[in-house]
Amino acid sequence: MKYKVKLTKIFGLVFLVFAAGMLMSCTKKDKQPLNSAKKIRYIGYVTYYPIFIADRQGFFKEEFGDSVEFEFNHRMNGGAAAMEAMAGGEIDFAALGDMPIVQARANGLDVRVISSLFTSTTGYGLVAAKNSGIHSVQDLRGKKVAVMGASVQNKLLLKYLEKENIPADSVDILYMKSRDQLAAFVANSLDAAVTAVPYTQNIIEKTGAYQVLDATGYDTIHTYIAANGKFLDENPDFATKFLRAVKKANKWIESHYSETMESAAAEEGNKVEYEDLYYKTREFTFNLSDETLDSLQDTVNYLYNQGTISEKLDARSFADTRFIKAAE
Repeated sequence: MKYKVKLTKIFGLVFLVFAAGMLMSCTKKDKQPLNSAKKIRYIGYVTYYPIFIADRQGFFKEEFGDSVEFEFNHRMNGGAAAMEAMAGGEIDFAALGDMPIVQARANGLDVRVISSLFTSTTGYGLVAAKNSGIHSVQDLRGKKVAVMGASVQNKLLLKYLEKENIPADSVDILYMKSRDQLAAFVANSLDAAVTAVPYTQNIIEKTGAYQVLDATGYDTIHTYIAANGKFLDENPDFATKFLRAVKKANKWIESHYSETMESAAAEEGNKVEYEDLYYKTREFTFNLSDETLDSLQDTVNYLYNQGTISEKLDARSFADTRFIKAAE
């Protein structure tokens, strides 16, 4: 049984424009020396705390000095949008789930995984509207269920359905950004959503919804740090410095936890307890171990078996272990 993953418009004209620009740049006679970039551009979320803190507390500046400007965009509209931005040459590093990375790689973008960021099972799950009558995955038949397209939540929903032998076409799946799902619950236009902390708590608190289950037993959610391959080739030392700064920030958080949660909550306009729950439902680890890469390969295999990608990629071919080893 096939459980199709929603494809977003990541890989159309933007890739052609990007490829053309790359070709033109390669014809230039004068090549820049290695590690000469003057700006590093990153996209992700504030809740990817080690990167947020590396920027906020000056760990990037400590690693790169004053000669390199660091541009942090923490208003990401999902992993698909991040890959669009990377395809357009707008960002150099991104933190995101594995699905959009694999889809982008399968469609020709030279995106490379340079480290894990976190894993989670309890930070993601199924939330049901208060009068929906949903108490298990089996109850999703005929229901309107929201999920962000081309995301780890999208994959989790399909894992729920597949494991419980529920045809995907028996569920009315609505593709919707996580931040828009609350309004849909308020308007009584949804029966359920597969979402993540802290969106889960916000929906529950403001609408009387309840959590049915999390990802335990269905999937382990992985988020990675990825980089533009061309940028890595031209600035190989930068990836090591980037990861070193992030690891320093992660240690800093351990001894400045309350300050981190308060800073993140203020930046997002969120409750401190929501930030605390997000952090505690994730394990922040920085590696490209065999277990981590096996998980990435599992996502490749899943997307290939569902027909979402046409080529069965080798995850290790686009996981560059040099930089996380050098950052130790």
